[in-house]
Amino acid sequence: MIAKTASLALLLFFTPIAATAATPEEAYLSLRNRATAKLRKLEAAGKAAGAAEAEERKTLKDLGEKMEAIIGPVSVPGFQKLGKYSIETLFEGVGADQLDGLAFTGDDEKSLLTVSTQGLAEAFLRARRKDWEKSEKPPQTLGEALASPFFYTLAVSPDAGVEKYADLPIAKPAAATLAAAILDLRSQDDAGGVLPDEIIVAVASEGRLYIASTPVKAKIESAPACEKIWTEHQAEAKKAMESYSASGLANEKDFAKYADLQAEGSAGFRRCFADHAKSTKFFATLTQEAQALADRMATAER
Repeated sequence: MIAKTASLALLLFFTPIAATAATPEEAYLSLRNRATAKLRKLEAAGKAAGAAEAEERKTLKDLGEKMEAIIGPVSVPGFQKLGKYSIETLFEGVGADQLDGLAFTGDDEKSLLTVSTQGLAEAFLRARRKDWEKSEKPPQTLGEALASPFFYTLAVSPDAGVEKYADLPIAKPAAATLAAAILDLRSQDDAGGVLPDEIIVAVASEGRLYIASTPVKAKIESAPACEKIWTEHQAEAKKAMESYSASGLANEKDFAKYADLQAEGSAGFRRCFADHAKSTKFFATLTQEAQALADRMATAER
């Protein structure tokens, strides 16, 4: 009896304990990472055609189905109920490396809603930390990320940078753990003295992360003081560019001065706009729009 007990103890000691089963999110990320690494290796070798393209299409379909199972039904008033997988390609290029989730078009066909999970969003932040804009410290938490325009550029704006003009002071809905809203403009180049035309609202609720963008409805106006900041910098930047051209494009200091003046003018214009806007009627209206959108997402049916 003692011998049998000892044998059983030895058997249990040397029998490996079963590994904890991967969560659906972990299984999804593992599949996506393996497939992306394989396909980009083929792409680097000049073999991203034929069978590789067919494999990508199949993998995107599989990943989309897994994402639908992870997210579940989505019903946010103002947005269509059928979404599509947010990752458009596993090769390099526009539509790759975005926030993993499902994307839903607005009923107005201009707004867009991306739904992910807090776990996937945090994994996204860890994976993209090395890609963060050098002028900004990478966020350590999801809450910090939601205040950063660069997060939205990486997560939901593959073909244009998100320029933040002002934070919209919405109240966190009761059903949410995080909420943020910004007034912004998307631009492929420096936005300069152009006025914003969009609001982005993000809400974390019951494990999900909702990010919605929608065109502004209120009429936005600038202020003479802000226009002056931009035009003065533009005038100095023009002189620097003329000097650079006169040098036969040899004087790099002139070009650097031109670029710095453009960037300083844009940043100064946005700072001035943010200060001016807070006391305007349109800013209050935009905040109300953002609040209503946040409330709809926080209380979305599941």
